[in-house]
Amino acid sequence: MIAMAIANNPSLLIADEPTTALDVTVQQEILALLRELRDHHGMGMLFISHDLNLVRRHADRICVMYQGRIQEIGPVEQVFQNPQSDYTKALLAAEPEGRPQAIEQAPPLLTARQLSVSFKRPKTGLFKRQPPAFVAVHPTDFHIAPGETLGIVGESGSGKTTLASAVMRLVSSQGDITLGSDTLSNLKGDDLRRQRHRLQMVFQDPYGALSPRMPVFDIVSEGLRFHYPHLTNDEVIQRVNQTLHEVGLPELRCALPA
Repeated sequence: MIAMAIANNPSLLIADEPTTALDVTVQQEILALLRELRDHHGMGMLFISHDLNLVRRHADRICVMYQGRIQEIGPVEQVFQNPQSDYTKALLAAEPEGRPQAIEQAPPLLTARQLSVSFKRPKTGLFKRQPPAFVAVHPTDFHIAPGETLGIVGESGSGKTTLASAVMRLVSSQGDITLGSDTLSNLKGDDLRRQRHRLQMVFQDPYGALSPRMPVFDIVSEGLRFHYPHLTNDEVIQRVNQTLHEVGLPELRCALPA
């Protein structure tokens, strides 16, 4: 896309969220490339981003917009150090800061021991030897305490999502996975399904995770109706609306079929 944009030797390059969904190392490469191209071709650049730190590091001047109006414009450091509009002040004040509180000592909620994931490679010919498996996650140990957040950081393709999928038992893995006092590693079929409500995942791609044919109520209530079949219709509706309220969504006025 960048090559296509500069093929016409433009005087102005508009970069609309050019680093969205990129990991930090690739992000830095793209930004370094844009700076190099800007200087080499003598272009002006309009860099559009919602990332304040990114703009601060790579822009000369900043223009803050809100609801279709420019709130203020000026040199980057001037705007960051001495914002004039109320919205800019609120935007800068919204930047996360501080550190998490210390976690009280408690038995681990989740423990993984020598957890690893490998994928078989396909043969390249009928009489070829089976190539060695691709190791997506090497044997690793970790644990998570109740109320604790464990951050998994790495480049794209480093195995982060595969590790999470292994914990969820969505991909085949080796090693031990213990949730509380229950070992999940060897569970299959109904035994595994009965534990599913204790492990839930927010997937990276909402378009692949959510069915466009299902209304919001059916999506949120599907797990409840599967794992808690004893709940009445009124109890399911109450649980769904309580959950929607907790994530900042309005309640739904609907009813389950009798």
